[in-house]
Amino acid sequence: MSIRLRLTLWLTALLAVVLTGLTVLVYVVVSDQMQNRQDANLRDRAGELNVLPGPDQGGKGNRDRKECVAGENSTEIRRVQGNAIYFEILDRCGNVLVRSSNLDESLPISVSMLNRALKGKESFFDLTTHATGDLRVLGTTVGSDDRSENAAFVARSVSGLESDLFRLKMLLVGVVLGTTALSAVIGWFLAARAMAPVDEMTKAAKRIGFASDISGRIPVPEQQDEIGRLALTFNDMLERLQQAFATQRHFLADASHELRTPLTAIRANVETLRRGGEDDPAERDETLRIVEREVDRMGRLVDDLLALARSDAGQEPVITRMALDSLFLEVYHQQRPLAGRVRLQLGEFQPVEVDGDADRLKQLLLNLVDNALRYTPAGGSVTLDLLHGDHTATIRVRDTGPGIPPKHLPHIFERFYRIDSARTRQSGGTGLGLAISHEIVQAHGGQISVESTMGEGTTFTVQLPSPNPAVAQEAADENVALD
Repeated sequence: MSIRLRLTLWLTALLAVVLTGLTVLVYVVVSDQMQNRQDANLRDRAGELNVLPGPDQGGKGNRDRKECVAGENSTEIRRVQGNAIYFEILDRCGNVLVRSSNLDESLPISVSMLNRALKGKESFFDLTTHATGDLRVLGTTVGSDDRSENAAFVARSVSGLESDLFRLKMLLVGVVLGTTALSAVIGWFLAARAMAPVDEMTKAAKRIGFASDISGRIPVPEQQDEIGRLALTFNDMLERLQQAFATQRHFLADASHELRTPLTAIRANVETLRRGGEDDPAERDETLRIVEREVDRMGRLVDDLLALARSDAGQEPVITRMALDSLFLEVYHQQRPLAGRVRLQLGEFQPVEVDGDADRLKQLLLNLVDNALRYTPAGGSVTLDLLHGDHTATIRVRDTGPGIPPKHLPHIFERFYRIDSARTRQSGGTGLGLAISHEIVQAHGGQISVESTMGEGTTFTVQLPSPNPAVAQEAADENVALD
Protein backbone atom coordinates (compact mmCIF):
# COMPACT_ATOMS: atom_id res chain seq x y z
CA MET A 1 0.00 0.00 0.00
CA SER A 2 1.50 3.32 -1.08
CA ILE A 3 2.03 6.26 1.26
CA ARG A 4 -0.38 8.27 -0.87
CA LEU A 5 -3.17 5.74 -0.35
CA ARG A 6 -2.41 5.41 3.36
CA LEU A 7 -2.51 9.18 3.82
CA THR A 8 -5.79 9.40 1.94
CA LEU A 9 -7.38 6.57 3.93
CA TRP A 10 -6.21 7.92 7.27
CA LEU A 11 -7.39 11.47 6.53
CA THR A 12 -10.71 10.23 5.14
CA ALA A 13 -11.29 7.95 8.12
CA LEU A 14 -10.45 10.75 10.54
CA LEU A 15 -12.78 13.16 8.77
CA ALA A 16 -15.53 10.53 8.66
CA VAL A 17 -15.25 9.97 12.42
CA VAL A 18 -15.34 13.71 13.13
CA LEU A 19 -18.29 14.29 10.79
CA THR A 20 -20.17 11.33 12.24
CA GLY A 21 -19.69 12.68 15.75
CA LEU A 22 -20.82 16.15 14.71
CA THR A 23 -23.81 14.71 12.84
CA VAL A 24 -24.94 12.67 15.83
CA LEU A 25 -24.59 15.74 18.02
CA VAL A 26 -26.58 17.89 15.59
CA TYR A 27 -29.27 15.23 15.26
CA VAL A 28 -29.61 14.83 19.04
CA VAL A 29 -29.77 18.61 19.61
CA VAL A 30 -32.25 19.27 16.78
CA SER A 31 -34.48 16.33 17.67
CA ASP A 32 -34.49 17.41 21.31
CA GLN A 33 -35.41 20.97 20.29
CA MET A 34 -38.20 19.73 18.03
CA GLN A 35 -39.52 17.49 20.82
CA ASN A 36 -39.40 20.38 23.26
CA ARG A 37 -41.20 22.60 20.75
CA GLN A 38 -43.93 20.00 20.36
CA ASP A 39 -44.25 19.63 24.13
CA ALA A 40 -44.47 23.42 24.49
CA ASN A 41 -47.22 23.48 21.88
CA LEU A 42 -49.13 20.79 23.79
CA ARG A 43 -48.74 22.81 26.98
CA ASP A 44 -50.11 25.92 25.25
CA ARG A 45 -53.10 24.01 23.93
CA ALA A 46 -53.73 22.56 27.36
CA GLY A 47 -53.84 26.11 28.71
CA GLU A 48 -56.58 26.93 26.23
CA LEU A 49 -58.71 24.13 27.71
CA ASN A 50 -58.97 26.06 31.00
CA VAL A 51 -61.44 28.49 29.39
CA LEU A 52 -63.80 25.76 28.18
CA PRO A 53 -67.18 25.73 30.01
CA GLY A 54 -67.63 22.95 32.54
CA PRO A 55 -70.11 20.10 32.01
CA ASP A 56 -73.78 20.35 32.98
CA GLN A 57 -74.52 19.91 36.66
CA GLY A 58 -76.47 17.09 38.12
CA GLY A 59 -74.76 14.26 36.39
CA LYS A 60 -72.32 11.86 37.80
CA GLY A 61 -69.67 14.35 36.94
CA ASN A 62 -70.67 16.46 39.96
CA ARG A 63 -67.77 16.95 42.33
CA ASP A 64 -69.99 16.05 45.32
CA ARG A 65 -70.32 12.52 44.06
CA LYS A 66 -68.75 10.31 46.65
CA GLU A 67 -68.44 7.04 44.78
CA CYS A 68 -67.58 6.01 41.27
CA VAL A 69 -69.17 3.02 39.63
CA ALA A 70 -66.94 1.09 37.30
CA GLY A 71 -68.01 1.36 33.69
CA GLU A 72 -70.80 3.87 34.46
CA ASN A 73 -70.84 7.09 32.44
CA SER A 74 -74.15 9.00 32.42
CA THR A 75 -72.47 12.38 31.77
CA GLU A 76 -73.15 13.75 28.33
CA ILE A 77 -69.95 13.97 26.28
CA ARG A 78 -69.57 17.30 24.54
CA ARG A 79 -67.71 17.65 21.28
CA VAL A 80 -65.30 20.50 20.72
CA GLN A 81 -63.42 21.27 17.50
CA GLY A 82 -59.97 19.85 17.79
CA ASN A 83 -58.32 20.30 14.36
CA ALA A 84 -54.85 18.64 14.58
CA ILE A 85 -55.01 18.37 18.36
CA TYR A 86 -56.73 15.55 20.18
CA PHE A 87 -57.95 16.13 23.71
CA GLU A 88 -60.20 14.73 26.37
CA ILE A 89 -61.32 16.02 29.78
CA LEU A 90 -62.05 13.35 32.36
CA ASP A 91 -63.52 13.60 35.81
CA ARG A 92 -62.05 11.91 38.84
CA CYS A 93 -63.93 8.71 37.98
CA GLY A 94 -62.53 8.58 34.49
CA ASN A 95 -65.74 9.67 32.83
CA VAL A 96 -65.19 11.63 29.64
CA LEU A 97 -66.62 15.10 30.02
CA VAL A 98 -65.26 16.75 26.87
CA ARG A 99 -63.72 15.24 23.78
CA SER A 100 -62.34 16.79 20.60
CA SER A 101 -64.41 16.28 17.50
CA ASN A 102 -61.59 14.55 15.65
CA LEU A 103 -61.29 11.82 18.28
CA ASP A 104 -63.67 8.91 17.64
CA GLU A 105 -62.72 6.80 20.63
CA SER A 106 -61.35 7.42 24.09
CA LEU A 107 -57.67 7.66 24.62
CA PRO A 108 -56.30 4.61 26.46
CA ILE A 109 -55.58 6.55 29.64
CA SER A 110 -54.50 4.33 32.54
CA VAL A 111 -55.59 4.87 36.14
CA SER A 112 -52.07 5.91 37.14
CA MET A 113 -51.98 8.55 34.38
CA LEU A 114 -55.41 9.84 35.49
CA ASN A 115 -54.46 10.00 39.17
CA ARG A 116 -51.19 11.74 38.31
CA ALA A 117 -53.04 14.38 36.32
CA LEU A 118 -55.72 14.86 39.04
CA LYS A 119 -52.95 15.45 41.57
CA GLY A 120 -51.77 18.37 39.45
CA LYS A 121 -48.58 16.67 38.23
CA GLU A 122 -48.00 17.57 34.61
CA SER A 123 -46.52 14.69 32.63
CA PHE A 124 -45.75 13.74 29.05
CA PHE A 125 -46.03 10.23 27.72
CA ASP A 126 -46.54 8.35 24.46
CA LEU A 127 -49.59 6.37 23.42
CA THR A 128 -50.56 4.33 20.42
CA THR A 129 -54.15 3.90 19.19
CA HIS A 130 -55.57 2.07 16.22
CA ALA A 131 -57.29 5.16 14.84
CA THR A 132 -54.69 7.86 15.44
CA GLY A 133 -51.42 5.92 15.54
CA ASP A 134 -48.54 7.14 17.72
CA LEU A 135 -49.39 10.12 19.93
CA ARG A 136 -47.54 12.44 22.22
CA VAL A 137 -49.78 13.11 25.22
CA LEU A 138 -49.74 15.75 27.95
CA GLY A 139 -51.66 15.03 31.13
CA THR A 140 -52.60 17.97 33.37
CA THR A 141 -55.34 19.39 35.56
CA VAL A 142 -58.00 21.88 34.37
CA GLY A 143 -60.77 23.63 36.29
CA SER A 144 -64.45 23.87 35.30
CA ASP A 145 -67.37 26.22 36.04
CA ASP A 146 -68.43 24.16 39.07
CA ARG A 147 -64.94 24.65 40.58
CA SER A 148 -64.13 20.94 40.32
CA GLU A 149 -60.76 19.68 39.21
CA ASN A 150 -60.74 17.46 36.14
CA ALA A 151 -57.98 15.77 34.21
CA ALA A 152 -57.18 17.00 30.72
CA PHE A 153 -55.18 14.98 28.21
CA VAL A 154 -53.94 16.79 25.12
CA ALA A 155 -52.37 14.73 22.34
CA ARG A 156 -50.71 15.30 18.98
CA SER A 157 -49.65 12.79 16.38
CA VAL A 158 -45.89 12.28 16.23
CA SER A 159 -45.93 11.14 12.61
CA GLY A 160 -45.05 14.63 11.41
CA LEU A 161 -42.20 14.90 13.90
CA GLU A 162 -40.91 11.45 12.98
CA SER A 163 -41.11 12.34 9.32
CA ASP A 164 -39.15 15.56 9.90
CA LEU A 165 -36.55 13.71 11.97
CA PHE A 166 -36.23 11.02 9.32
CA ARG A 167 -35.64 13.65 6.62
CA LEU A 168 -33.09 15.34 8.91
CA LYS A 169 -31.39 12.02 9.47
CA MET A 170 -31.22 11.28 5.76
CA LEU A 171 -29.92 14.78 5.09
CA LEU A 172 -27.17 14.43 7.69
CA VAL A 173 -26.20 10.96 6.44
CA GLY A 174 -26.02 12.34 2.90
CA VAL A 175 -23.87 15.23 4.07
CA VAL A 176 -21.50 12.82 5.88
CA LEU A 177 -21.22 10.43 2.94
CA GLY A 178 -20.89 13.19 0.36
CA THR A 179 -18.34 15.14 2.39
CA THR A 180 -16.34 11.99 3.12
CA ALA A 181 -16.30 11.00 -0.56
CA LEU A 182 -15.34 14.53 -1.61
CA SER A 183 -12.63 14.69 1.04
CA ALA A 184 -11.27 11.32 -0.16
CA VAL A 185 -10.98 12.68 -3.71
CA ILE A 186 -9.43 15.94 -2.53
CA GLY A 187 -7.15 14.06 -0.13
CA TRP A 188 -5.97 11.76 -2.93
CA PHE A 189 -5.28 14.77 -5.14
CA LEU A 190 -3.43 16.67 -2.40
CA ALA A 191 -1.47 13.56 -1.40
CA ALA A 192 -0.51 13.07 -5.04
CA ARG A 193 0.66 16.68 -5.25
CA ALA A 194 2.57 16.37 -1.98
CA MET A 195 4.19 13.06 -2.92
CA ALA A 196 5.03 14.06 -6.50
CA PRO A 197 8.53 15.33 -5.50
CA VAL A 198 9.11 12.05 -3.66
CA ASP A 199 8.16 10.13 -6.81
CA GLU A 200 10.62 12.23 -8.80
CA MET A 201 13.31 11.58 -6.21
CA THR A 202 12.59 7.84 -6.38
CA LYS A 203 12.82 7.81 -10.17
CA ALA A 204 16.05 9.81 -10.09
CA ALA A 205 17.52 7.48 -7.46
CA LYS A 206 16.61 4.46 -9.61
CA ARG A 207 18.26 6.03 -12.65
CA ILE A 208 21.39 6.75 -10.63
CA GLY A 209 21.41 3.22 -9.22
CA PHE A 210 20.81 1.46 -12.55
CA ALA A 211 23.37 3.61 -14.35
CA SER A 212 25.97 3.06 -11.58
CA ASP A 213 26.80 6.74 -11.98
CA ILE A 214 26.44 8.78 -8.81
CA SER A 215 27.27 12.03 -10.60
CA GLY A 216 23.52 12.59 -11.12
CA ARG A 217 21.52 14.61 -8.63
CA ILE A 218 17.96 14.63 -7.29
CA PRO A 219 15.76 17.50 -8.53
CA VAL A 220 15.20 19.96 -5.69
CA PRO A 221 11.64 21.40 -5.37
CA GLU A 222 11.25 25.16 -5.35
CA GLN A 223 9.59 25.08 -1.93
CA GLN A 224 12.12 24.71 0.85
CA ASP A 225 9.89 22.43 2.89
CA GLU A 226 10.56 18.96 4.33
CA ILE A 227 10.71 17.43 0.83
CA GLY A 228 13.09 20.15 -0.34
CA ARG A 229 15.37 19.59 2.64
CA LEU A 230 15.24 15.85 2.01
CA ALA A 231 16.32 16.39 -1.61
CA LEU A 232 19.18 18.66 -0.52
CA THR A 233 20.27 16.14 2.09
CA PHE A 234 20.12 13.33 -0.47
CA ASN A 235 22.22 15.38 -2.93
CA ASP A 236 24.75 16.15 -0.19
CA MET A 237 24.97 12.44 0.52
CA LEU A 238 25.50 11.70 -3.18
CA GLU A 239 28.18 14.37 -3.29
CA ARG A 240 30.01 12.81 -0.35
CA LEU A 241 29.60 9.33 -1.85
CA GLN A 242 30.97 10.54 -5.17
CA GLN A 243 33.97 12.05 -3.41
CA ALA A 244 34.44 8.90 -1.34
CA PHE A 245 34.26 6.67 -4.42
CA ALA A 246 36.68 8.92 -6.29
CA THR A 247 39.05 8.85 -3.33
CA GLN A 248 38.67 5.09 -3.07
CA ARG A 249 39.41 4.59 -6.79
CA HIS A 250 42.38 6.92 -6.53
CA PHE A 251 43.53 5.11 -3.40
CA LEU A 252 43.26 1.69 -5.05
CA ALA A 253 45.08 2.93 -8.13
CA ASP A 254 47.88 4.41 -6.03
CA ALA A 255 48.09 1.31 -3.83
CA SER A 256 48.29 -0.93 -6.89
CA HIS A 257 50.96 1.28 -8.37
CA GLU A 258 52.95 1.38 -5.13
CA LEU A 259 52.78 -2.38 -4.75
CA ARG A 260 53.59 -3.01 -8.39
CA THR A 261 56.79 -0.96 -8.21
CA PRO A 262 58.59 -3.13 -5.61
CA LEU A 263 57.19 -6.28 -7.17
CA THR A 264 58.61 -5.24 -10.54
CA ALA A 265 61.99 -4.54 -8.97
CA ILE A 266 61.93 -7.90 -7.16
CA ARG A 267 60.99 -9.76 -10.35
CA ALA A 268 63.72 -8.04 -12.34
CA ASN A 269 66.40 -8.87 -9.79
CA VAL A 270 65.22 -12.48 -9.51
CA GLU A 271 65.50 -12.73 -13.30
CA THR A 272 69.01 -11.37 -13.01
CA LEU A 273 69.94 -14.06 -10.51
CA ARG A 274 68.40 -16.74 -12.67
CA ARG A 275 70.33 -15.61 -15.75
CA GLY A 276 73.65 -16.21 -13.99
CA GLY A 277 74.03 -13.34 -11.61
CA GLU A 278 74.63 -15.82 -8.84
CA ASP A 279 78.03 -16.65 -10.37
CA ASP A 280 79.28 -13.19 -9.42
CA PRO A 281 79.23 -12.88 -5.58
CA ALA A 282 79.31 -9.09 -5.65
CA GLU A 283 76.46 -8.85 -8.15
CA ARG A 284 74.52 -11.50 -6.23
CA ASP A 285 74.89 -9.64 -2.94
CA GLU A 286 73.81 -6.36 -4.52
CA THR A 287 70.82 -8.02 -6.12
CA LEU A 288 69.76 -9.60 -2.85
CA ARG A 289 70.12 -6.26 -1.06
CA ILE A 290 67.85 -4.65 -3.63
CA VAL A 291 65.31 -7.43 -3.21
CA GLU A 292 65.48 -7.12 0.58
CA ARG A 293 65.04 -3.36 0.38
CA GLU A 294 62.00 -3.66 -1.89
CA VAL A 295 60.50 -6.37 0.35
CA ASP A 296 60.93 -4.08 3.37
CA ARG A 297 59.34 -1.23 1.47
CA MET A 298 56.42 -3.40 0.40
CA GLY A 299 56.02 -4.59 4.00
CA ARG A 300 55.86 -0.99 5.24
CA LEU A 301 53.30 -0.18 2.58
CA VAL A 302 51.15 -3.17 3.55
CA ASP A 303 51.37 -2.17 7.22
CA ASP A 304 50.28 1.39 6.36
CA LEU A 305 47.41 0.11 4.24
CA LEU A 306 46.24 -2.11 7.08
CA ALA A 307 46.39 0.83 9.48
CA LEU A 308 44.24 2.93 7.14
CA ALA A 309 41.85 0.03 6.59
CA ARG A 310 41.37 -0.32 10.35
CA SER A 311 40.74 3.40 10.60
CA ASP A 312 38.21 3.34 7.73
CA ALA A 313 36.45 0.40 9.37
CA GLY A 314 35.83 2.57 12.43
CA GLN A 315 38.09 0.65 14.77
CA GLU A 316 38.13 2.70 17.95
CA PRO A 317 41.41 3.30 19.79
CA VAL A 318 41.96 1.63 23.15
CA ILE A 319 41.78 4.66 25.42
CA THR A 320 43.70 4.66 28.71
CA ARG A 321 45.21 7.35 30.90
CA MET A 322 48.87 7.58 29.94
CA ALA A 323 51.92 9.77 30.40
CA LEU A 324 52.51 11.34 27.01
CA ASP A 325 55.89 12.70 28.09
CA SER A 326 57.19 9.15 28.73
CA LEU A 327 56.04 8.02 25.28
CA PHE A 328 57.59 11.16 23.81
CA LEU A 329 60.96 10.38 25.34
CA GLU A 330 60.74 6.74 24.21
CA VAL A 331 60.30 7.81 20.59
CA TYR A 332 63.09 10.35 20.97
CA HIS A 333 65.55 7.73 22.22
CA GLN A 334 64.44 5.25 19.55
CA GLN A 335 64.87 7.65 16.63
CA ARG A 336 68.04 9.42 17.74
CA PRO A 337 70.42 6.66 16.56
CA LEU A 338 68.64 6.65 13.18
CA ALA A 339 69.01 10.40 12.62
CA GLY A 340 72.37 10.02 10.92
CA ARG A 341 73.88 13.40 10.14
CA VAL A 342 70.67 15.18 11.15
CA ARG A 343 70.62 16.51 14.71
CA LEU A 344 67.54 15.26 16.60
CA GLN A 345 67.01 17.32 19.77
CA LEU A 346 64.45 18.12 22.44
CA GLY A 347 63.16 21.67 22.71
CA GLU A 348 60.52 22.76 25.16
CA PHE A 349 59.40 19.84 27.28
CA GLN A 350 56.61 19.66 29.88
CA PRO A 351 55.26 16.46 31.46
CA VAL A 352 51.60 15.89 30.56
CA GLU A 353 49.00 13.13 30.66
CA VAL A 354 46.40 12.33 28.02
CA ASP A 355 43.65 9.78 27.46
CA GLY A 356 44.73 7.83 24.40
CA ASP A 357 45.91 4.65 22.72
CA ALA A 358 49.64 4.32 23.45
CA ASP A 359 50.43 2.22 20.35
CA ARG A 360 48.66 4.56 17.94
CA LEU A 361 50.09 7.70 19.54
CA LYS A 362 53.56 6.18 19.29
CA GLN A 363 52.92 5.49 15.61
CA LEU A 364 51.87 9.14 15.24
CA LEU A 365 55.11 10.39 16.80
CA LEU A 366 57.25 7.96 14.78
CA ASN A 367 55.58 9.05 11.51
CA LEU A 368 56.12 12.74 12.22
CA VAL A 369 59.74 12.30 13.35
CA ASP A 370 60.55 9.92 10.48
CA ASN A 371 59.02 12.36 7.97
CA ALA A 372 61.06 15.25 9.37
CA LEU A 373 64.33 13.26 9.38
CA ARG A 374 63.73 12.03 5.82
CA TYR A 375 63.37 15.50 4.32
CA THR A 376 65.95 17.33 6.42
CA PRO A 377 69.35 17.51 4.72
CA ALA A 378 72.60 16.53 6.44
CA GLY A 379 73.70 19.14 8.93
CA GLY A 380 70.14 20.22 9.62
CA SER A 381 68.17 19.66 12.80
CA VAL A 382 64.83 18.31 13.94
CA THR A 383 63.44 19.67 17.22
CA LEU A 384 60.73 17.99 19.30
CA ASP A 385 58.54 20.07 21.64
CA LEU A 386 55.93 18.89 24.15
CA LEU A 387 53.86 21.61 25.84
CA HIS A 388 50.87 21.69 28.16
CA GLY A 389 48.28 24.44 27.86
CA ASP A 390 44.69 24.89 29.00
CA HIS A 391 43.61 21.22 29.03
CA THR A 392 45.58 20.70 25.81
CA ALA A 393 48.74 18.77 25.08
CA THR A 394 50.73 20.24 22.18
CA ILE A 395 53.30 18.29 20.15
CA ARG A 396 55.56 20.15 17.73
CA VAL A 397 58.00 18.62 15.27
CA ARG A 398 60.20 21.31 13.71
CA ASP A 399 62.74 20.70 10.97
CA THR A 400 65.17 22.87 9.01
CA GLY A 401 64.43 21.24 5.67
CA PRO A 402 63.69 22.93 2.34
CA GLY A 403 60.06 23.61 3.26
CA ILE A 404 56.82 22.79 1.48
CA PRO A 405 55.45 24.98 -1.33
CA PRO A 406 52.18 26.72 -0.29
CA LYS A 407 50.16 25.04 -3.05
CA HIS A 408 50.90 21.62 -1.55
CA LEU A 409 49.97 22.42 2.05
CA PRO A 410 46.18 21.85 1.70
CA HIS A 411 46.84 18.33 0.33
CA ILE A 412 49.69 17.27 2.58
CA PHE A 413 47.52 14.87 4.64
CA GLU A 414 45.91 13.16 1.64
CA ARG A 415 46.72 9.52 0.98
CA PHE A 416 49.60 8.90 -1.45
CA TYR A 417 50.04 12.64 -1.97
CA ARG A 418 53.66 13.49 -2.69
CA ILE A 419 55.42 16.72 -3.40
CA ASP A 420 58.28 14.95 -5.19
CA SER A 421 57.40 11.35 -6.06
CA ALA A 422 60.87 10.40 -7.21
CA ARG A 423 62.54 11.75 -4.05
CA THR A 424 59.93 10.14 -1.83
CA ARG A 425 60.35 6.68 -3.35
CA GLN A 426 64.10 7.06 -3.19
CA SER A 427 63.89 7.80 0.51
CA GLY A 428 61.62 4.81 1.10
CA GLY A 429 58.41 6.68 1.90
CA THR A 430 55.01 5.23 1.09
CA GLY A 431 53.06 8.48 0.92
CA LEU A 432 50.75 7.30 3.72
CA GLY A 433 52.54 8.38 6.89
CA LEU A 434 50.95 11.83 7.18
CA ALA A 435 47.53 10.45 6.20
CA ILE A 436 47.80 7.87 8.97
CA SER A 437 48.93 10.55 11.41
CA HIS A 438 45.89 12.64 10.52
CA GLU A 439 43.57 9.66 11.12
CA ILE A 440 45.16 8.94 14.50
CA VAL A 441 44.78 12.55 15.65
CA GLN A 442 41.15 12.65 14.51
CA ALA A 443 40.41 9.40 16.36
CA HIS A 444 41.72 11.00 19.57
CA GLY A 445 39.62 14.13 19.15
CA GLY A 446 42.60 16.33 18.38
CA GLN A 447 43.86 18.53 15.55
CA ILE A 448 46.95 18.44 13.36
CA SER A 449 48.29 21.32 11.29
CA VAL A 450 51.36 22.23 9.27
CA GLU A 451 53.26 25.47 8.73
CA SER A 452 56.14 25.80 6.32
CA THR A 453 58.45 28.47 4.97
CA MET A 454 60.42 27.77 1.83
CA GLY A 455 64.14 27.48 2.59
CA GLU A 456 63.63 27.62 6.37
CA GLY A 457 61.75 24.48 7.35
CA THR A 458 58.44 22.95 8.32
CA THR A 459 56.58 22.61 11.62
CA PHE A 460 53.91 19.99 12.30
CA THR A 461 51.71 20.77 15.31
CA VAL A 462 49.41 18.28 17.05
CA GLN A 463 46.95 19.28 19.77
CA LEU A 464 45.38 16.57 21.92
CA PRO A 465 42.85 16.92 24.76
CA SER A 466 44.49 16.69 28.18
CA PRO A 467 42.31 15.83 31.17
CA ASN A 468 44.25 17.52 33.95
CA PRO A 469 46.65 20.43 34.54
CA ALA A 470 50.33 20.08 33.93
CA VAL A 471 52.20 17.73 36.16
CA ALA A 472 54.81 19.21 38.49
CA GLN A 473 57.76 20.52 36.62
CA GLU A 474 60.40 18.55 38.49
CA ALA A 475 60.38 15.83 35.84
CA ALA A 476 61.33 18.39 33.21
CA ASP A 477 64.88 18.33 34.55
CA GLU A 478 65.44 15.21 32.45
CA ASN A 479 65.75 17.53 29.47
CA VAL A 480 69.17 18.68 30.66
CA ALA A 481 70.74 15.25 30.33
CA LEU A 482 69.09 14.30 27.06
CA ASP A 483 70.42 16.94 24.70
